[in-house]
Amino acid sequence: MAVDLSYLPGVSNSRPKPAGPSYLPGVATSKPGQGGTGFGAQAAERFAKPTQTLGNITSTPAPAPSQQPSAPRPLNWRDAAYNAQIASIQRALQDFETGATTRGERYGQDFMTGLRGLGYRPAEGFQAMPNVLEQLDQTKAQPMAMSALSAEADSAPVSMTPVSGGFDLEGEYDPYSAAARGTRGTRDEFAARGTLRSSDFAKTFGEFQNRLQKQLDAMETSRTRFGQDLATEVAQQRTQSQEREQQAQRDAMMRAAVSAAGGAGF
Repeated sequence: MAVDLSYLPGVSNSRPKPAGPSYLPGVATSKPGQGGTGFGAQAAERFAKPTQTLGNITSTPAPAPSQQPSAPRPLNWRDAAYNAQIASIQRALQDFETGATTRGERYGQDFMTGLRGLGYRPAEGFQAMPNVLEQLDQTKAQPMAMSALSAEADSAPVSMTPVSGGFDLEGEYDPYSAAARGTRGTRDEFAARGTLRSSDFAKTFGEFQNRLQKQLDAMETSRTRFGQDLATEVAQQRTQSQEREQQAQRDAMMRAAVSAAGGAGF
């Protein structure tokens, strides 16, 4: 038998409401099958979206770092072996060019000595043997390639200045030269015969001068050939050095490719 206490002040005779999550502040319940905002839905939503809101700032946890594929490294063919090869090739070329320059200078000195012994006095500023290396560098950018060198004077890359001057027949500068001694000997011979002013003397003396000129021409031809041969040797040595450098580069690139393939697991 239920007792009615509704007559007491502050007491209601209604059934007490069952305690549940809906009596908690901020928690609402929903019937099964309805898309409400119950405690389970709110918890699932919070765990599904782990975000925290602080005022107007929303922070989201950074995603886990992913493994990015590394970019292939460029082939480094300038290795120690390559550098050593290039240094050796360039040093050999430099030594060869230094020796070629020395040979040219010595030949020029010998040529000037031969001119003085012949009795020929060249003009002031005459250079017996030009700098072959400088002339090759000047003609390097021209259409004619180094491989197009020929033995002909017109196609030679070295410009030889023709000798200019004259014979010292009277022996003013060198009384013991071939020209001075030949002139004195011819005059003394015809003077002893009393035919110094004859046509025979003029003919004999003219032939003597022709022989001097032929000797000078032979020296000039030899000088030109030497300059051409020296320039050709230097040009060929430069070409061979360039080919060896290119081969060393190809070998180094091959080593780098093999090393890169081995590092990649191939």
